[in-house]
Amino acid sequence: MSKNQIACCPGCGGRIPFKKFVQLNNYSVTNCSTCNARIEISNRTANAIIAAISGVVSAASIIMGAYIGQKDYESLIGGLLFGTGIATLIIILICRYAYRHSQLNRIQLE
Repeated sequence: MSKNQIACCPGCGGRIPFKKFVQLNNYSVTNCSTCNARIEISNRTANAIIAAISGVVSAASIIMGAYIGQKDYESLIGGLLFGTGIATLIIILICRYAYRHSQLNRIQLE
């Protein structure tokens, strides 16, 4: 697996845009823009674990930002904004990781 691997269509090898990939979840599908194949995520358990970790870490960063902002700087709003910024950065990094290490399946229509 190369370092620069991205999410590709299992049918034609066409690149799946990041925006389309981020909108995929365990219960949704997307279409390849090249061959129009229906694509879904095949490693659903790993995807669910990544989503859970992302949610917990993001919530913790918002809470810690608010706590530290209130305690040390006497600014709850500033702490919340800083925690939200860190949470956004964490979510983007996790999405980029998932985009590079995803496993996609082509759905066979009957």
